[in-house]
Amino acid sequence: MHINTPDTASTQRLEQLVAKTDFLRLTTSNEHYPNAMGIGLPLLVVETALCSAVISLQGAHLLEFKTTDGAPLLWLSPNCDFTPGVALRGGVPLCLPWFGVNQAYPDKPKHGFARNNFWELGDAHLLSDGAVELEFLFLSDANELFPYDFSTELRITLGKTAKLELTINNTDTEDFDCSWAMHNYHRVSSLSEVKVLGLAERKYFDNFENYAEKYQSGEVNFPGPVDRVYPAVENALIIEGAPRIEITHHNCPSVITWNPGTEAAGKIADIGAGNEQFYICVERGAVLKEKWHLSAGSSQSAWMEFKQI
Repeated sequence: MHINTPDTASTQRLEQLVAKTDFLRLTTSNEHYPNAMGIGLPLLVVETALCSAVISLQGAHLLEFKTTDGAPLLWLSPNCDFTPGVALRGGVPLCLPWFGVNQAYPDKPKHGFARNNFWELGDAHLLSDGAVELEFLFLSDANELFPYDFSTELRITLGKTAKLELTINNTDTEDFDCSWAMHNYHRVSSLSEVKVLGLAERKYFDNFENYAEKYQSGEVNFPGPVDRVYPAVENALIIEGAPRIEITHHNCPSVITWNPGTEAAGKIADIGAGNEQFYICVERGAVLKEKWHLSAGSSQSAWMEFKQI
């Protein structure tokens, strides 16, 4: 599939928008992460009295977030590859218009293609409470991977918390199904000690066993590889570790927990052996049987918010 890149007009619009603010600046991955792999990508840096953050225009991908007096809440791999069209490892990738392996067509790219393409920053402004609100847009015409027209809006609000609100619009003349996830990589100080609270005594589907249905006994921990989908989770989740993080949501029924474990991490080039010890993925979305059905001309929205507690 063709990977879009910013054209001259969209770059000029971005520069003009950033120039009107005192909380945004444009940089590149080569400047911000001088030891990183890849030829480089444009980045937005957010700096306010409340927080700081870094966002890649590829994927509208939140890479870093911390409040002024808090700890970094996201993990970005030291082996992240900043090459256009390559998925970025860490932060909050947006997996859509499908999550994981495409269930109907397994040969298609994992996690869709929105995270591999550039989004346009449509607006950026300060709210009355001092938080920053950024609005990103991604348009997709019918193509060989997804034969429907759709658009996606992502509103990122950064202040004392980080909130991501996703809207998917079916701009086609036919109905379609889509699955999606906000694929949070949260920083932890010790993989062996961290727990995820809020999923005990629930059923889950184990991706290591072709999504076999299993039962969660006690809280979720990570003694080895974990790749699970928990359906119909309405409550908030807490990552019990350092930092301690609360994740809330609206209309994100699915929870995905993932860490590859030591052996697999060593075989994943953009993670690397030992780096799996410093993050867990606790994701919210709508996947498997909880995927969205969008009739022609319709939209659905959801949001996910996280903060240090």
